[in-house]
Amino acid sequence: MYLQKLRGRASVLFFTLGALSAAEPQKAVELSERVVTATKTETERWRTASSVTVIDRKTIEQDQLRLLPEALRRVPGLTLADRGTAGSVNGLFLRGTNSDQTLVVVDGRPIPANLAGLYNIETMSLDNVERIEVLRGPAASIYGGKTLGGVINILTRSGRGLNKPDSTLSWEGGSFGTSRETLGTRGSIGIYDWGLEFSRHDTQGYRLNSQMQLNNASGRFGAQLSDTLRFDLNLRYYHADVGAPGSLAANDPNDHVLTEFWSLSPRFEWQTTESWTQTLTYQFGNFRQAATNFTPNFGFNNRITSRNHFVEYESVIQATDWWTFTTGAWLQDMGYSRSSDNAFPATGYDVDQAETNWAVFLLSQAEVLPGWNVLGSIRHDVYSDFDDATTWRAGSSWRMPWTQTVLQASYGTAFAPASPQNREAALFGDPSFLKPEQSEGMEIGLEQPFADNKATLGLTYFRNNIQNLIVFLPPFGPLQQINQARTEGMEASLGWQPSDAFGINAQYTYLDADDLTAGTRLVRRPRHQISADSWVRPISKLRLGFSAFYVIDREDGFGADQRDVEDYLRLRLTVSYEMTRNLELFARVENMLGERYAEVLGFPAMRTGAYAGFRLHF
Repeated sequence: MYLQKLRGRASVLFFTLGALSAAEPQKAVELSERVVTATKTETERWRTASSVTVIDRKTIEQDQLRLLPEALRRVPGLTLADRGTAGSVNGLFLRGTNSDQTLVVVDGRPIPANLAGLYNIETMSLDNVERIEVLRGPAASIYGGKTLGGVINILTRSGRGLNKPDSTLSWEGGSFGTSRETLGTRGSIGIYDWGLEFSRHDTQGYRLNSQMQLNNASGRFGAQLSDTLRFDLNLRYYHADVGAPGSLAANDPNDHVLTEFWSLSPRFEWQTTESWTQTLTYQFGNFRQAATNFTPNFGFNNRITSRNHFVEYESVIQATDWWTFTTGAWLQDMGYSRSSDNAFPATGYDVDQAETNWAVFLLSQAEVLPGWNVLGSIRHDVYSDFDDATTWRAGSSWRMPWTQTVLQASYGTAFAPASPQNREAALFGDPSFLKPEQSEGMEIGLEQPFADNKATLGLTYFRNNIQNLIVFLPPFGPLQQINQARTEGMEASLGWQPSDAFGINAQYTYLDADDLTAGTRLVRRPRHQISADSWVRPISKLRLGFSAFYVIDREDGFGADQRDVEDYLRLRLTVSYEMTRNLELFARVENMLGERYAEVLGFPAMRTGAYAGFRLHF
């Protein structure tokens, strides 16, 4: 009762201060974007005390984004390092952490990684994707391991609520022998709904043996079994056949990688009471890879399999109108194997591992006073092959009623078990790496709307202290765990849309990522990264888009070969025109200046490419 009175008095005080702060009352600020990744429940972004970037379906279509890496390059604090050819492995460094320290999930379900602990994001199509949410900062207190950097959550499309089916057919072609076709449909009939999309992507590439053939299929099927019970089924499949020429020093005409991934995941959601929701999810995922004609250092011909069984129970209780509890239990069983023709006796397995992880977690979200939110979460993980881990996070956000400024701060812990590759002597690892990488991370940030709420400025400082970080020594190992590393920096963003005919978004990241034990920088993490996207509509049916990506001050190489590498500026132009209500034409130019650079030393990026196509709605 006392707290309710206090909240009521605070509301009156905040309203009075807001009225005194300006001669005219301000229009409500558009800060109501809702996200699910930060708290596992749908929450207004500003209330999560977290840094979350959202790339929605409208952006994916208008900016002609085809594969997941193209979208992730727009996220502040996130750096990608690919090997220049289509389908080549991408390094992903979120706030300076290692590639295997960021978790990738689809609709909240973890998917199997490869032996290096990486996800094959380079062949993940954006077909049937509704939005991508990137949570930056430690997230182990609700997601467990591999979350020093954060979480990338790919949310799929459904036809729920559509009055009539919505189908699309598209084709595009262009440079480097590229052709891409898609077919998709969404809709609902009675209690049933669906979202389904297929695509085929072919390219010959710009180097000898840099071709890719990629097939994707993704679907989401739902049934509202009763007023309170819903069933969802997610299905995903891709098959990629990729040439691997290696670095310029290799130019190998024969190396080849074939990858295949599929997953099946049912989920039940039960609205038990008005204030209590329970969810039960199962996911089975399987990843396979076959490599041929590789050098002896990588086992010649080899076949890799990674599979994942995942079960999660989640309970969300709305204790009061201002206090929510989320609890859950998690069980994950993972297996990895590799057979190699030459590394060990023929037809033998040189990698054969299995591990189990179970966990329980608790999250509390409370608006203790109007506009002031306090969050806390804790999780305990038990691994079959590693020590137990208990992680936690605390955060708070406050939206000032008189200026609508959002202030937020958080502190949390995270850990990442060593990947199978890092533990296998056959893959230059060390079986003694049973101590997980650990971090303590914090951030302080603000978000300020202005220009009659048509513009927003964001600024965030972050810092991660990492222990037991696993690093690579040249030329083929070994790996070693270092005592301490640190990543810290600043993320700034600016968005402005003064009218329906023009808009611009810009991001800047400053990053220091250092191996404190050796006194050197961590490679492939640029100190400065700037990106900007702008668009204009001269007429209602025509949209022109322009983007720039500038990377400054980075190092690559290992050991004595570590050195500065070139800065680069990459420009991109997109055009789309709505011919009729059902037909859209589009075109784009990548790397307009023909910039010569390499995100990974010795692996040159693709030169200028031009593409065009159409999208038909029916």
